[in-house]
Amino acid sequence: MPKYLHLLAFAAALPACSQRVAPQQPGFQRPRTVSTIPINTAPGDTVLVFQRTPCYGTCPAYTATIFRSGKVSYTGDRFVPVLGQHTFTLDQATVAAMLAEARRINFNGLEHSYRSGATDLPATIVTTYLPGQQRYRVLAERGAAPAPLQGYLAYLTGKLDPLAGLNVER
Repeated sequence: MPKYLHLLAFAAALPACSQRVAPQQPGFQRPRTVSTIPINTAPGDTVLVFQRTPCYGTCPAYTATIFRSGKVSYTGDRFVPVLGQHTFTLDQATVAAMLAEARRINFNGLEHSYRSGATDLPATIVTTYLPGQQRYRVLAERGAAPAPLQGYLAYLTGKLDPLAGLNVER
């Protein structure tokens, strides 16, 4: 009987050994889920926050906070040529056009979330701070948004992806 006690103790210790976490490769980060990506709380002159979320592949992920003055506070997270925190400038006419387009599609009348049901697709999160209205946030997974929102997201992507170094001729 005593020799079986050693085997029992050994068998009980094995699971504890297997729970060690392997070190991650340098530069590799697990994709964050949409719910853990922070949404800026609007400083006084913030008009729009645009976020492209990560996926399990090589989807570009960045956040651009656009201010009324045209200042853009940018953070490149993954798979974008411009990584880290940077400040850019858009002309005020472009900022005004972004807000006008949001009003045109009745952005604040959209649902808060458009999901496709897939777990590995990227999403775009847009938060607007339209004058005279409350902050409004919409999450749209790729392919799940209605046509007016898809058009708005394509418009914003066309204006903001070049800041991330995406879709730029070299």
